[in-house]
Amino acid sequence: MKPILIKVGAFADNQITIIERCDPYFNTPFHFHPECELVYVTESQGKRIVGDSIESFDVGDMVFLGPNIPHVWYNDEAYHRNDDSLKARSVVIYFPKDIFGDKFYGLPETKALTDLFHRAQRGMKIIGNTHEKLKDEILSLPRKEGLERIISLLEILKTLSETKDCYYLASTGYSHAYNVKDNHKIDEVFKYVMNNFSKEISLQDVASITNLSPQSFCRFFKNRTKKSFVQFLNEVRIGHACKRLTEEDWSIAEIAYSCGFKNLSNFNRFFKEIVGKTPKEYKNELRLKEAL
Repeated sequence: MKPILIKVGAFADNQITIIERCDPYFNTPFHFHPECELVYVTESQGKRIVGDSIESFDVGDMVFLGPNIPHVWYNDEAYHRNDDSLKARSVVIYFPKDIFGDKFYGLPETKALTDLFHRAQRGMKIIGNTHEKLKDEILSLPRKEGLERIISLLEILKTLSETKDCYYLASTGYSHAYNVKDNHKIDEVFKYVMNNFSKEISLQDVASITNLSPQSFCRFFKNRTKKSFVQFLNEVRIGHACKRLTEEDWSIAEIAYSCGFKNLSNFNRFFKEIVGKTPKEYKNELRLKEAL
């Protein structure tokens, strides 16, 4: 995945930058930056890419990112239709990892923070009780100033450093070595897939976006994402299928076809490869959880 390098400091008045986003849809391209980032989505749905992880996101999505991990939030197609009733809202907090200085991080008492930043290099999705504890603190942070803002940030980081209510997004050992060349190409491919995964997508379709031949595009995509384009497309489709199994009272066949699969056996096979269980098992587990 070919992200662009964004300079957060270009619009920052100080070392802690807090942005309350409210747009028709999230419009930041696939990118990375040296600052840490804490994102709390308060409205909208879509797909989130962090490193080599592809997941659906919804209201309440809370993610902590360490420095320089590529990421993007893409809204569902409905948010691109100029519907005034749909908004993409989030609170985003940026700060440099070394904001408090080397001496501070050299203290025995702050070792947990150093460990946190290391773990966050894979991206962390915050869930459970920690999510509930932090959401009000994050929402109130834009209205705090001076020392009060710094103390609140430290409280948030302390909670993150101690919690087990999280899971990592990028795979173990994930790393990237991107340059700025061809940044727009991979972002356009991602956008095209997010908007068209329910339809038939050929290699020729996506190769034409990058002005490459299908064979050259396959190499281009694999070199950057460490996975084939077909694998990426199937992960997007299966992610959407999981969402529909959660939200829609459709048959498994209906969901498979709505997500772009033309063959139910292929859908079942890819679903089990990616999720670790069959669609029927996944749906039954959801029903059991709802019944509890």
